[in-house]
Amino acid sequence: MRLLSLIFDHPLNRRNIAGFRASVARAAGYEQDLLHNHREDGSVQYRYPLVQYRTEAGRAALIGLDEGTTAIFDWYSQSNCRLFWNEAQHNLPIYGMSMEQYDIAYHDQSHTYRLTQWLALNERNYRDWQQMATLTDRIAELERVLVAHLLTFCRAVGWRLPQRLEVSLELLHATRRTRFLGVNVVGFDVNFRSNLVLPYGIGLGKGVSHGFGVCRPMAHRRTNQSAAEK
Repeated sequence: MRLLSLIFDHPLNRRNIAGFRASVARAAGYEQDLLHNHREDGSVQYRYPLVQYRTEAGRAALIGLDEGTTAIFDWYSQSNCRLFWNEAQHNLPIYGMSMEQYDIAYHDQSHTYRLTQWLALNERNYRDWQQMATLTDRIAELERVLVAHLLTFCRAVGWRLPQRLEVSLELLHATRRTRFLGVNVVGFDVNFRSNLVLPYGIGLGKGVSHGFGVCRPMAHRRTNQSAAEK
């Protein structure tokens, strides 16, 4: 799997990610559906996003996986480093960039990850989750959902798991109410362990194209500009 991390020298906060994404989609056109997951008639294609929009250290950023990397390069090469956004023309110089190649890997020892603003549950499921009788039941439900989200990611990038996937939730830092596509949702900040070695910065769960559910290995901190943490 190819993974591109591209950070622009342009400010962006979380609440404006949707506008940034919409501006790129308009500039690229509906035929570049990997950039926005919409068909030419405007209907949504429900699939794991191979292009993910986010903010990194307060700057606009794009993450591309496999074919998504090509879609990003095609759009950016045609943009002349500019984007019409918020009724104005903006320069988008590159602040940092990295391209890496990953293969699926397991490890004898599990790895710890931090998952931020993870949209694990919709509003109804969140209410059901709150009413579960014990903390053990709540943790088990989140682990079940996380396994499903990891499998969705693996299928999207063509990884076929050769053995059992193990996941355990280690720490629930916080739950934060937010909005996604005009709907009230709850984002979870958690630490989890897994025997699957995951790339730095992939998105898991709902809303990953809008910067939700960013997964980072706890023991791995990048030092180059292209991976500045928020």
